[in-house]
Order: sequence, then C-alpha cells, then structure tokens
Amino acid sequence: MTRDEYEYFLQVTAGEVKAELVLKNANFLDVFTNRFKSGDIAISSGTFAGIGKYSGAQEIDMTGKTIVPGFIDAHIHIESTTVVPEIFVKESIKHGTTAVITDPHEIANVMGVDGINYMLEATEGLPMDVFFMIPSCVPSCKYDEAGAVIMASDMEQFYGKDRVKGMAELMDVDGVVSRNPSVLDKSYSAIKKDMLIDGHAPMVTGRKLVSYIAAGVLSDHECASLEEALEKMGLGVWIMIREGTAAQNLADLIGLCQEPYASRSMFCTDDRHINHIMDEGHIDAIIRKAIKLGADPAIAYKMASYNAAAYFGLRDRGAISPGFLADFIVLEDINDARVGAVYKNGIEITDESLKLKCKSHITDDLIEKSHDTFHLPFITEEMLGNKGKLPIIGLVPGQLYTTREGLSDGINIDQDILKVVVVERHNNTGHIGIGFVNGYGMKKGAIATSVAHDAHNIIAIGASEKDMAHAINALKDIGGGMVVWADGKVKASYPLPVAGLMSEESSDMANKHLEEIHLAAYELGANKDIDPFMTLSFTALPVIPELRITTKGVVDVASGKIFK
Repeated sequence: MTRDEYEYFLQVTAGEVKAELVLKNANFLDVFTNRFKSGDIAISSGTFAGIGKYSGAQEIDMTGKTIVPGFIDAHIHIESTTVVPEIFVKESIKHGTTAVITDPHEIANVMGVDGINYMLEATEGLPMDVFFMIPSCVPSCKYDEAGAVIMASDMEQFYGKDRVKGMAELMDVDGVVSRNPSVLDKSYSAIKKDMLIDGHAPMVTGRKLVSYIAAGVLSDHECASLEEALEKMGLGVWIMIREGTAAQNLADLIGLCQEPYASRSMFCTDDRHINHIMDEGHIDAIIRKAIKLGADPAIAYKMASYNAAAYFGLRDRGAISPGFLADFIVLEDINDARVGAVYKNGIEITDESLKLKCKSHITDDLIEKSHDTFHLPFITEEMLGNKGKLPIIGLVPGQLYTTREGLSDGINIDQDILKVVVVERHNNTGHIGIGFVNGYGMKKGAIATSVAHDAHNIIAIGASEKDMAHAINALKDIGGGMVVWADGKVKASYPLPVAGLMSEESSDMANKHLEEIHLAAYELGANKDIDPFMTLSFTALPVIPELRITTKGVVDVASGKIFK
C-alpha cells in the first residue's frame, strides 16, 4: 500500500469516502471477545476498513448470514493429499481455507532440497496463501533410509524467504535430548534466525519432554489424550488438534476447545487425502465436528483462524477487524459450518477465478527430477522371506501409535497376522525390512504403496510373499502410487508420478482412483475401521511408538532395537 493509498484507506475508515465493498447487516465473529456481533463491514484495498455504519460502491445484504475469518490449516503436508498443490488449493479453498502452513518433508525425503524448491514454485501465486516450515528431519531419524539428507546449512538458505515461517516438526526427540550435534545444529540455527520451531513428540512426558521443549520447540500436533496435551501446554507449548485421514484426535482433545485452553490451541489436518477433503471438508469439517462435540461455535471458529495466525506471526489476518486482510467466509449455517461464499483479499472466489489462478509454474529441471525417483531391482518372493520369528505390529483405529502383539515366524490369516515389508527405492541399495502386522484384516492378495512415511520407500502388506512381490513390481511399473494385487493381476491402482507421492490429474480423477483402490482393498478383507493406505503408510514412521518398520527391519521406537 502506497502512502496515498494509505491515506485514502483512512478516509474510508472515517466514512468520508465510500468503501469498495460493504457487507450490510452482517452477523460476524469478534475473535477478541469470543462473541458474534452485528453491523456493516467495510472493505477497501483488500483489507477490512471499518465496522459500524458504512456505504460502499458495492453493497451486499448479509441479513441472515454470518461472517467469519478465513480458515487456516496450522500444519499440513500437501503431498499427503495425493495431488499437486494447484489441485489441493482448488478444492480446499471452496471449504473456506484461505491459508495453510505446509511442511514439504514428504517430497524432501525423496528429492531433498529440490523437493522443497518444487513445492515453493508449485505454490507461488496460487489464490490461497501457502506458508512454509522447512523440513528438519530428513530422514526422520537414524533408523530411517530416505532419498536425501538435509542438514542445517541446507535449511538456512530458505530462512528469510517471505513465505517461510520456521523449522518444521522436530521429529527426532531422542536426537534432541541426547544432544546429537546434527540435530542441535538445526534447532540452534533456527533460533538464531528467529524462526519458529514446530514439535512432534508423541507420548513424550516428564523430564524428557522438558528437555525437548527447552531446545526451542513451540508446538505439537501429536497429542492423543487430553492429559498429554495439558502437560505440554503447561510447559508453554501450543497444541495443534489434528483430524486427518488416519489420525483423528479431536474427540479425545475436545476439552481443549474451551477457555483457558482454547487460546493456545488450533486445528490442523497433517495428512488428509483429497477425497476426504472433497467429501467431508477440510478445516470446516473439524469445526463441524467440534461443535457437535459441544464446543462453543465462537471458540471453534477462532481456533480455526485467529489462533493459527497468532502463533505463526501472521499479524494481518485471522480477524474481522480494521487493518486485517479481508479473507473471510460467508456462512449459511454456523453450527454446520456450511460455507456459502469465500473471499480472498476482499474478492469472492469463484469457479472461474480458480480456473484462471490455480496454475503452477515449475521449472523443467524440477519436473524432470520429480518424475525419476524409482531406483530398485526386480523383487522376487524369495527376497521377502524371513528366518525365525519377528515382531507383530498392532494397528489402532483412529490413531498413529501401534502396539506390541508378540512374535511370529509366518503369515497366519486366521489370526490376522500378515507380512509387511519396506523396500528401499531411492538409491538401489537392495535393503528390505521384514515384519508382521495385526489388525489389518486382509484375507488374500497384497497392497503396495510408495507413500510410506516419512522416507517414502515402498511398503507392502500381504497374505503371501508371491503376491507382495507382484504388487511391488507393478507399483514400480506405474512410477509410484498405490497398487492392489490379487488373483494374479492388478485389481486397482492409483499412479502418483510426482516423487511417487502426488498425482497431476484432476481432483475428480484422484477421487475416482482413491474410491476404486479403497474398494479393492476392502474387497480383500481390509479392516474398515482403518484407512488401508494411510494407516499402512504410517507403519513405516519410526518416530511414533511402539513398533515401526523401515528398510532396516522392525524398530522398537522406545529402545531403538532393530529386529531383522
């Protein structure tokens, strides 16, 4: 805003000249007092200019409608939607999301710094504001085998960029408390650059938690119980309440949706498939569920907007107040979070504007690299065999943590014991980790996917080694994604050619693929209380208790022991 524009803006606020747009007779949320109020809302130069009685060049009667600030997803991995950013934005903005804070550590684990640059370029100029936290744990910890390694010096080149807000989730808790030099270099660098540090500390408590937070961690999105959340909040941590595709923590944390806790809490999706955004919603779905669970609507909407803006230092958004950006939503129904219209910088988002603006511009070199990420040998069933007994990883519906279910030396369909393997796919090392899973439910065939948090090697689960080998090779043939194999053929597949993580097809095609592949998995007997792909993919993340599997074998997260 120039000096002249600034003066003109103040003339609008004083009512001396007409505003560009006035929302007449609006019911709106005051996030500062947690109350809904009534009045005219004046907008000029994409900014809220005043509240009270105003006249405008354009006036819209909002009688019976409610205005709330645009929603902000406090922590998301856009890659986990399974679509490229422009497709994600086109769908999620319709649900009222006007800004997200993304951590591109999925693609960074595959492509390193090139992956971060890919996402920065892919989100530039889109109609939604996409802010970044720079991946801090690539790989997630010493037990993982990613396609790249990111050091403190790699991260520093991104600090100072306009859309970068800090260091993404510090997943290596043990590395922090043991004062691993590489880990401390990253956190110390972020602190010296005045960057925020997001946390990731599932089930961490007591002295270990204190030491971890003292390293500069300011938030956490891994709380599975109210007790865990309050311990962290009592130490100064902001809590991000997560509702993703696999991990759904809101019901257990609904107690945070009231004061005094709500002012230090916000909403995030973390990992949410695009079909769930299309069918159920994005942040609006979390608000809807929170209100149904008893949350005060004013507090729920504030947690979905202003709180995230306050935490990330986005001082110009998250409120309907003079001087704040005019990013807002017109609600048809407060309790149902039913979005009637979405405005960004005071301009309504339409299907036509999305067609014009949702276009990414990525350099050819990065596009080429993102489509060349599979480097592994042909897999045979003999390569997936095991000698002796190995741990059984127990799955828990709605949660990311797992349980210990004993040992097994082979597949037992009657006892719901399936084999699970992780095959390295970045550097052709031939490394294969082998274990067993309980709670998946599949009766025959195999499933393989290159979405395997966070290193994103290939994870496969099956009722026979032969079917698993076929599924893995079929996955390689399509350049990554998801495959369901049974009866000697591919039953369904979903190609994800961008780093083995994202599709460039339309949201409708992505939705179709996801529906088909989930149906195929459930037809093989997969447990309908879990998402067969998102849940499987998190079985490979060795920073969440109790047991995980990587290319190195089954990992006991607490002790660090690896079973091969």
